[in-house]
Amino acid sequence: MKVRDLEWWIISIMGIIAFSLSLIGFNILFTEAGIERNYIDLAFQSIKTFGMEFTDGFKSPLPWQLEISRWLSPALVLYIAGKTILYLIRREFKFGLIKYKRNHIIITALNQKSRYLISDLLANGETVIVIAEIEDPRKLDLVEKEGAVIVEGDILSNKFLKNIAAQKAKLMVFIDENDETNISVAYSVYNFVVKHRKNDKQILYTHVGDDLKLNELKELKFFEELTEKNKHNTTCEIRIFSANERASRVLFLKYSPDVFTKISSPTDKQIHIAIIGSKTLAQSMIIRFARLGHYANLKNIKITLFHDGKNIANKIERNFKNINSLIELKTINEDLELFDADKFETQHKEHPFSSAYILCEDDSLSSEILNKLAKIETENELDVILSLINPNGILSKLYTASKIDNIILHKFNIIEESFTMDALISEKLDELAKIIHNDYLSSLKTFNPNKTSHQAWELLPIDFKNQNREQADHIFVKLRALGVEAKDIDKVNLTAKQVELLSEMEHDRWCAHIILSGWKYGKVRDDKKKIHTDLIPYEELTEEIKQYDRDAVLNIPKLLHKMTTKS
Repeated sequence: MKVRDLEWWIISIMGIIAFSLSLIGFNILFTEAGIERNYIDLAFQSIKTFGMEFTDGFKSPLPWQLEISRWLSPALVLYIAGKTILYLIRREFKFGLIKYKRNHIIITALNQKSRYLISDLLANGETVIVIAEIEDPRKLDLVEKEGAVIVEGDILSNKFLKNIAAQKAKLMVFIDENDETNISVAYSVYNFVVKHRKNDKQILYTHVGDDLKLNELKELKFFEELTEKNKHNTTCEIRIFSANERASRVLFLKYSPDVFTKISSPTDKQIHIAIIGSKTLAQSMIIRFARLGHYANLKNIKITLFHDGKNIANKIERNFKNINSLIELKTINEDLELFDADKFETQHKEHPFSSAYILCEDDSLSSEILNKLAKIETENELDVILSLINPNGILSKLYTASKIDNIILHKFNIIEESFTMDALISEKLDELAKIIHNDYLSSLKTFNPNKTSHQAWELLPIDFKNQNREQADHIFVKLRALGVEAKDIDKVNLTAKQVELLSEMEHDRWCAHIILSGWKYGKVRDDKKKIHTDLIPYEELTEEIKQYDRDAVLNIPKLLHKMTTKS
């Protein structure tokens, strides 16, 4: 138990002792004086001693219990009041000093996600200011105990932004639960920082959790305007990030179905997976499989979605047109709190799942579903990926089982993977993607500073960044198709047949990206209308176009070598 918690336990026990002694003392006092009092009266008189109100007219000596109580009770009240005043003074003092700070980090919300990020930033020696409502002025929040400063105020007010030295901060993170709030507030702060900041660039990390919202903004060309702002401003930059996009990427990298079921040839069976969940992470994972689920069997992945949102499939199809040309999606609509394991078992017997993903974003619900899955009958072991939210929850910290009957369990904590300094600020997940982009820039014969794709990584629009990310992430699918690890790629001499297979996988991945970006096939290319001539099967491409995919495959050893050298 922490010292601070022990302190309040002692105060509580002392309070109970003071009240009990007062009760006993008043009973003795009134009895000796011949005054009749019931226990309600005695309790009332005992409570009054905490406010230093004591009935006069009694001769000393008083009962020793009452003597102790009438001094102990107000002393405890004064001690608690003093502690509260000190907390308030300390908060005000710290708030007053913020305006003189530099290179601090400002977080604009206090929730489960931000708390983990704040703790990680503090552990890395950063100074953290949190803009949030102070729920109880008498108590320090957990992040305050760790070293953060919580302040209340209107972030849309220039005066408040000056008081927290927003223009001198290293970076700010907008992480409210509402995506539109994050964007609108980030834009307001952006205008303030641009006007008042004079030195190096400040980054405004802005969270948008919903992939469908991200796609909607992209269709509205929101990110193109944002890129122009970032390109022409040297003092401030808005960077959009998505916890679900990041979590789905890590999930795919760690737990893609071909990690569990080797896929190395076009003769291998179609992959079938189960996704259990109805919220944004389940949506993100379906989209991730549509983008990157292109394996050596050259067959579309089959996904059976167990969910309790009637419109989830329709929403995905409406926002990502032609997604059904990339995946085979079957939906089973039911209340997940009443998850029917028999339906799951029936689907599994008809076409066995390569793996199952529990993506409920509710740890207690995930636990219930896992318990039901553990009871189904399976001929072979089933890999189940369990996503968790609470990093300190029972399933995250205390539950260590890796096998339950025929289930092999793999745990994945969304917040731990997505809300850390490394994941968010250092962008370690993007190392290979950056290498791919820089390799592309170095290979250019003619550099055009006005061309969107010719910009430095930091100034690339989100769509171009995603192209590099997807190419990077899919490299590991290709390596697994070859049955080699990244560190051993230099030892592999690819045969012509292997090069063609990987090239076709690369072409399928590229097609998925531009299809999900709204492109269609046409005999004449038209970039404005998003019509492309190469949206055809690999075997129908010209040799010249096929060579682009071959070059991407043959370049893999060099890219991985650069990543290894860098790390």
